Amino acid sequence: MQSVTTATSSASFPSIYEHIQVVKESIMAEHRKDDECLSYVSISLEELSFYDFYDGEDLLARFRESCLDLRGEVEVIADKTLLVAGITSNIRIAQSPEGSFFYFGLVPVSNEYGYTITGDCKIGSREFYEPLFDEIWQSFQYFGNPAATTNEQHAVPDAGLLKSQATGREDTDQDNKNVVTFPADGNEMWQLGKYTFTLTGERQCYISDGGGELYVKIEALAPDTIDPENNDIINSYSDRKVYLQFYFKGIYNAGIPTGRFLFGQDENSSHLTYMWKGGFQYSQQLSAEVKLENGWLLIDGKFNQYPVKVAVRLPVESLVWENYRFMSTEEVSTATPDIVRQLWLTDPYVGILEETIYPLTQLRTLSIDFPDSKRAADFTAIPKAVKRLKELKDLTLRGVSALDSLPQWLGDLKKLETIRLSDSRVEGIHPFILQLPVLKKLYLSDNQLQSIHPALPENLETLVLSNNRLTSVPQSVTRLQCLNIERNPLEHLPAGVENIPGLSLELEKKMTLLDYSYKGADGQGTIPYNDSRFYAKSDPDLLRLLEDQISAAGLDRFRAGLTNRTRKSVALETTEEDTYLEKGNHRFGGLPDLPPGVSYPSFIDAYGQERGLQFIAQINCEAIAHLQDYLPRTGILYFFIEDQEDTVPKVLYYDGAASNLQSAKDLKIERDFIYDDRGIYKPFRAVSGKYPGIPYMYNAYSLWPELTDMEEMYDETERLKNGLKADSVEPVHSMNSYVFKQHDTPEMDAVNVKKGKPEEWMVLLRAGSDNKTGFQFWDMGEIYFVIHKSDLQKKDFSNVYCGLESS
Repeated sequence: MQSVTTATSSASFPSIYEHIQVVKESIMAEHRKDDECLSYVSISLEELSFYDFYDGEDLLARFRESCLDLRGEVEVIADKTLLVAGITSNIRIAQSPEGSFFYFGLVPVSNEYGYTITGDCKIGSREFYEPLFDEIWQSFQYFGNPAATTNEQHAVPDAGLLKSQATGREDTDQDNKNVVTFPADGNEMWQLGKYTFTLTGERQCYISDGGGELYVKIEALAPDTIDPENNDIINSYSDRKVYLQFYFKGIYNAGIPTGRFLFGQDENSSHLTYMWKGGFQYSQQLSAEVKLENGWLLIDGKFNQYPVKVAVRLPVESLVWENYRFMSTEEVSTATPDIVRQLWLTDPYVGILEETIYPLTQLRTLSIDFPDSKRAADFTAIPKAVKRLKELKDLTLRGVSALDSLPQWLGDLKKLETIRLSDSRVEGIHPFILQLPVLKKLYLSDNQLQSIHPALPENLETLVLSNNRLTSVPQSVTRLQCLNIERNPLEHLPAGVENIPGLSLELEKKMTLLDYSYKGADGQGTIPYNDSRFYAKSDPDLLRLLEDQISAAGLDRFRAGLTNRTRKSVALETTEEDTYLEKGNHRFGGLPDLPPGVSYPSFIDAYGQERGLQFIAQINCEAIAHLQDYLPRTGILYFFIEDQEDTVPKVLYYDGAASNLQSAKDLKIERDFIYDDRGIYKPFRAVSGKYPGIPYMYNAYSLWPELTDMEEMYDETERLKNGLKADSVEPVHSMNSYVFKQHDTPEMDAVNVKKGKPEEWMVLLRAGSDNKTGFQFWDMGEIYFVIHKSDLQKKDFSNVYCGLESS
């Protein structure tokens, strides 16, 4: 691994990435073979305000939405998480119709800044490169002051110096003295080195009705003189077709897109434009000046060593500027007021807000954001001109640290559907505002609210009140679909809050302030069960093994804590491929031996089609009855999920003769019937054994505080874990075991959704990623099925919780 450092961060790259460059706070690395780029990785410092230009109720949603256009049209494969620099990083992986694989990751390090990773390769190479992308991202560390560094670097032109990590050489990728000019003959052109590309009539130029950006895509055909199989410019699989695609923001000037943007190695640090390309070799990267002027798109610079000049006319007369997102008072000053429907201002000069907003009576969206606290100090009241905006649907005020109240007249803006207010001094919302007739979403996090009036808007669906000073909320919140009251000094809550479908509240407060008792899968309450049966200390053989191995590992001072926490677990290991000759045996993957008269489990998807659940495993309870005493003594348990994105589970239990089962070999289930893209896994038989299952020590200080010091005793803990493994059986899969999670536990997950207390739930089955069956749950993760111990006692498997954790 080779370490690469910027002013605020560092990351390590495998040795195959020989071509590495640092541009300001971006690290770019390539794995090349000859002149072909097989994989590209970029890590960059980003201002989180960039994601405000995408739809979504929170940063995660907006980040995921951004992944859909950063590299052109893509299809999402999966979302997962990794621990990066001690912070949970959300990752979205996707593929393009052209056969590229993309890896997008974000780790926020403050309210204003975060770091991103983008990795790509061909989809056929995903299995090789994706683990490398994970490894690179998990090596990432940040330090220094991102804000100060960014401010310093913003003073340097984007087309500044590129420093090569590989050679130490410094190059200027664009001469700032060169000015992009119109072609002398007035004709369109695309020149790349000595080659003339032929512009096709297929070009796109429109204002996105989602993000409000100017979208431009131009296409061309490479000349026949370039051999697709032997060149370093175009790839060999796009039929000589190439394209450049841009999103531009901040370009409105009296109805004509106008702006000058400097790119270095495909990147522009202003966040006002993004570019992606197709048909070129991976190694080709654009360093150029891109200009919008007088209805033309002009490009002058280089694709690596090849000079490039492009001049294309744009059909600007057909642009629907009503869809455009205006981003500055300067842009607005050149527009006729009736076309301004979206206005997003960042750190505006407060003194001109009144005159800017006053004529914009057709405005639908107004966002005022103050990342700069000095500018925010002057924003002490909402401009009275806002009162004129009778068509306004969406109002956002962020970073308004000097604002101490919302004016009552906001209640006169009868078309408001969404209000966002954060970082203010506001202590209450006037009841008149809460009578807005079509208000559906009210985001009031990070203010000073002390109470909420009981008369909530009739159509309100979502209310976010996190990080305020609330000690309670009114009874009227119980009719909401979503309520977030986290990080408040709550003292009591009205009955019924626990039934809100989208309730966000710390688990500890749920259990102390609400009726969070579990009512049973059948709604008839719980029945007594013997809790000691779930722990290893109830089994003399396991207790003896545990005590011996605790001593052998040098962990005697943790004996009491380990003895009380260790579970009586069952290990399950796949052995040989299952040919379906036997019915009712342990099986992972493939198809099940269904109970008589039971159809293969299915559901109706969003398109009204019947789709099959994905079969994970069947467990023969009688075959493991001698290993434990908490499961049914006879019968078969079957485990299914909807898919890995929405792990809706179905667990069946059959207690009858195995001879009556429908053999898997007779089931007429096709791979395409299964909803999950992975279809039907390869069937494997499994063997079993019992073992003492100890907790994972990650985050021990909050989960099992008496074992906190073991978190740093990796070698001793591994010695103990290895010494406790079931005799000759590797716990690839397990029952009543612990599951590695980065923050909480499967039992806590279940309680958050289904109520009760964590100690009342148990892991019925943990299914790990398994090369034999082909199980790969996201990035070598695990699926876990969790059941309330009372339901288990009743043999009622109708309310099982299922989750997925990926490392």
